Amino acid sequence: MKNFILLGSLCLLLLSACRKDGEEATFFRITQGTFFCECFGECLTLVTASEGTFEVSSYQTCAPTSTIQRDCSVFLPGEEFQSLTSLVDWDAFLNLEETIGCPDCADGGGQWIEISRGGKVHRVTYEFGTPPTELAEFVDELSQRTVEVLNTGC
Repeated sequence: MKNFILLGSLCLLLLSACRKDGEEATFFRITQGTFFCECFGECLTLVTASEGTFEVSSYQTCAPTSTIQRDCSVFLPGEEFQSLTSLVDWDAFLNLEETIGCPDCADGGGQWIEISRGGKVHRVTYEFGTPPTELAEFVDELSQRTVEVLNTGC
C-alpha cells in the first residue's frame, strides 16, 4: 500500500511539472561576452544574468584563465530579469546562425549572446557592436546594465 501511495504521488508530481501546449519555457540563464584578442588590459568581459543575479567579470587578456581585472555582482530582481528576457524573440534567436560576420577579425572585436532556456542552449557570435537586428534592443539593455554595474566601483 505504501508503494502504491508513493507511486501515485510521484505520478502526480511528474504530471504537474508538464507544460501545457503554448505555455512558454522559462529563461534560466543569459550570458554575454565581448572580446578583443589583440589587446592587453580589459580584453574580455563576461556577463551572466539569471533571476537574482547579474554578474560582470573582465579579464586582462582574451582568455578567461587570465588575470581578473574586475569582478562584480549585483542582485537582479525577478521582475527585472523577466523584463530583460521579454526583449528576446526566442524563435527568432534560435533561427540565427551561430556565427555572423567575422568576429574579432582585424582586431575589431567580437561579441556573443548565449541563452539557456527550457533545456536548450543557443549561442550567437557576431562582430563587436553590430548585433543582429533581432537582438539589438536586448544587447543594448544588457550593455547598459553592464556599464551600470561596472560603474558601481567594484
